[in-house]
Amino acid sequence: MKNRYYLIVFIFCGLPLFAQQVYESAGGASNVFLRSELSPRASAFAGAFTAVSDDENAIFYNPAGLVNIRMGALALNHTEWFEGIAMENLILGYNFDRRLGVAFSVSHMRMPALQGKNYLGQNTQEIPVSSTIFNLGLGYKIHPSFYIGLAIKYFQDNLGEFKANGLALDAGLYMYTALRGLTWGFSVQNFGSPVRYDMADEPLPLTFRTGLAYKPFGRMLRLAVDVVKPLDRDYYVTTGFEFTYSGVFSLRAGNQFSSQNEFTFQPTFGAGLNIDNHYVIDYTYFNHVYLGLTHKVGFTFRFDLPGKKKISAGYTTSYITTKLVPPARVTLTVLNDKVLATWPTVYGALYNIYVRTSENKGWVKLNKSPLHASQTKFKKPVKKGTYYIAVTSIINNVESTYSKEAIFNVE
Repeated sequence: MKNRYYLIVFIFCGLPLFAQQVYESAGGASNVFLRSELSPRASAFAGAFTAVSDDENAIFYNPAGLVNIRMGALALNHTEWFEGIAMENLILGYNFDRRLGVAFSVSHMRMPALQGKNYLGQNTQEIPVSSTIFNLGLGYKIHPSFYIGLAIKYFQDNLGEFKANGLALDAGLYMYTALRGLTWGFSVQNFGSPVRYDMADEPLPLTFRTGLAYKPFGRMLRLAVDVVKPLDRDYYVTTGFEFTYSGVFSLRAGNQFSSQNEFTFQPTFGAGLNIDNHYVIDYTYFNHVYLGLTHKVGFTFRFDLPGKKKISAGYTTSYITTKLVPPARVTLTVLNDKVLATWPTVYGALYNIYVRTSENKGWVKLNKSPLHASQTKFKKPVKKGTYYIAVTSIINNVESTYSKEAIFNVE
């Protein structure tokens, strides 16, 4: 019986660890499912998500990033591993007045039942193996550029006739730095008391992680790097990037570097499709050097937060969002036959840019869809006259008033 117990624990805890690109020094912590890569999008970054954490997936890496949730979200994720091992995950994300972000997640890992054997090597009853985790995370904005977060997990393992459950805590920090486009994150994961399996106490997979994320060219490209130190192995570094075209189609890739090896090339690749800002499909592919292919797919439905209503001019207003502000100013620069408009970043916002003339008092929107970057180019007007340019901010589908106008004269 003891031998069967250790076999189950090895299969249940050891194999998922390998499936996460963990190397030779791994081992010694219980319930490795607590640090499994559940999000297809974050997995495509190779897990370098601590300083990205800009949606409901922050609950798995840095709960402080839940403040960045712009729309309500219901996400369903599926991971297909080797030998029939699979994980299912559901996430509900929500934001209260852009200061408090909340997410709730239920995750379940299952695998085919193991065939039990007695001391004579004869088949006995099959042994079920599974694990379930309930996770509640909160992120709070204590300053416009600094967030804190906390998450609590309840988990239950089913290892044949041996069952165990426990609690674990995550805590995180998230900051917009003084360098435009650069964010920093830090989190402590899986802090809690050891878990008892049969007669043995096993420590939780306590993990420290910190990272940086940078958008060097507006909002189309994002680069990320994390340094991770688990309890039961040396530190490792993960890097990833995401390129998003027109806010609709995304390409992602990442890699993990172990401190024990000069270079280990086991990349992850992923893609995402955003349909009308309400329907998101994500897919990630990873080919482990020992265990083969891993596929992750996710579908997310995003919904508007309550407290908003449509008005005839096509804008939205909110009874709960009273602090939404437009960019402070707009700066115009002539580039041959184009005009470059730039403005200060309003963190967490998209933008619309408008133009009117002295003859026409009504505003006309220049962009077809909300802008991700705090700049845009438009064709230089050829008709003589005075043109007024203004920008608005959009957060949670709520649009601000107009910025201070920039004046452009064509003679």
